[in-house]
Amino acid sequence: MLHENPLEILEITGLVASHLNENDLAHCVQVCKKWRDLFLSYRWKVVGVTSRRTHCCLNGSHRQWFGPHPCDIYRHRHLIHDLSLFGDTAGLDKYHYPNLRWLQLDHLLDAVDSEREAFLELTEMFPLLVNLRIQHAKLASSSWLSLSMHPHITALTLSIVSIKAQDLPLFWEVCRKLEELTLFSTSFGDGTIPAGATFDRLRRLDIESRNLDISDDLNLALRCPNLERLKWADSVSVYRSEHPILNTSCIPKGYWSRLQCLVIARCFGDTQLASILEGVGDRHSCLQSVILHGCRMKEQGSEGLRLHFAMLVHLEFAHCHSDTSSTIQDILSSCPRLMTLKAKSVLARDIVKGGPWVCRRLRSLEICILFGDSEQDLQENTFERLSSLTRLERLKMRIPRHESYQEKDLLEFQLGNGMGQLATLQHLNCLIFDDLESRPYIPQMGKNEVVWMLYHWKSLKIVCGKLNSNPSEDLRLKDAFAVLGVGV
Repeated sequence: MLHENPLEILEITGLVASHLNENDLAHCVQVCKKWRDLFLSYRWKVVGVTSRRTHCCLNGSHRQWFGPHPCDIYRHRHLIHDLSLFGDTAGLDKYHYPNLRWLQLDHLLDAVDSEREAFLELTEMFPLLVNLRIQHAKLASSSWLSLSMHPHITALTLSIVSIKAQDLPLFWEVCRKLEELTLFSTSFGDGTIPAGATFDRLRRLDIESRNLDISDDLNLALRCPNLERLKWADSVSVYRSEHPILNTSCIPKGYWSRLQCLVIARCFGDTQLASILEGVGDRHSCLQSVILHGCRMKEQGSEGLRLHFAMLVHLEFAHCHSDTSSTIQDILSSCPRLMTLKAKSVLARDIVKGGPWVCRRLRSLEICILFGDSEQDLQENTFERLSSLTRLERLKMRIPRHESYQEKDLLEFQLGNGMGQLATLQHLNCLIFDDLESRPYIPQMGKNEVVWMLYHWKSLKIVCGKLNSNPSEDLRLKDAFAVLGVGV
């Protein structure tokens, strides 16, 4: 069947609607009856409503309403798939939404409403709900009962939520049915998980807590043997001076054998980090993504990471407290699947020595290459190594933050140092030079380097950072990039 109007083809209508914001969709609905029929479902697919209490010295307080009117929401509730309710939303969580899949409820607690409890009749109001997010709220016991009986909810996020001790059995019963669970600053009555309880269906677990004693967090993670993603973070700061209290000796080696993504943003010590990495799996593990922030990674942590070199695709540890120069060389020489590497400082002598780099799939590299005294002759060898990364698209040259590295020289992007070898980087589109006032490192490029880049790197779109210590020369070089469409 041929359509006179291409928008009558559902695939095309959906593609057009995906590029329009809420206001654009509202305007489309008002064009004509035909367009109303075509775009109405997209206009009401995602809805957000906010109600805030504002205070006025003369008139007391009143509510400000942002979003569609409740009457309009009620009229089109059968079209809503994603609903976000912030503040006192006039009982909108009591409507019947027959096709709702995702619900966010945030009470935005203020002085008046800090003790409010949410009563959710989930099964009756949201029969097809799959993903529930609750923030700044207290749930009544009846809500936990309704949640435990809901047939479709597989993802639950609790943020700054207090669970009463008497509701814990219902909460753990809910967890048995989940595939995704996120707990952010969530407090429990006693925190105890029933003996023998396991959460075999959980595939994703995100935990962010404020406490140093996080034994309960580990206990929960150890009840989830089939995790595919584990995030473990400190919601206050990963730069605590003291390590969290954690006995990692109870983590069985290779326990999380299905884990594909591990994110740790806590100040774990080297031994603690090693135990967690060893618990993920052995040399046959499927761990593909590792993001470490604030950890102390030294010899033991590096050994634990080596267990996963064969499968790693994404690796970030640029913000770890460690000296991992030799580890970076091992990564570049031992991770054939690696596509993203964000590392810390690496000594040029470690870059040059050792076997050839095997990470030929690398797309993004963020690194700080340092040269000691009498090592300037290694600059050309370093460029030779970098030239083997023929698929590289993004390169960021970092500046060392550690005091002991502040006086070392960095890689100079100059043709006289061997930069011309990088003509093999045909896919490079983003080049970034880290720029800190505390470390005025500038690559001291000149006109020749700019002309060379523009000629050899046809895909180059962005160049960031200072290119020359002379302000007028730096501006002139950036203008040369900008004239040819390269962002600076």
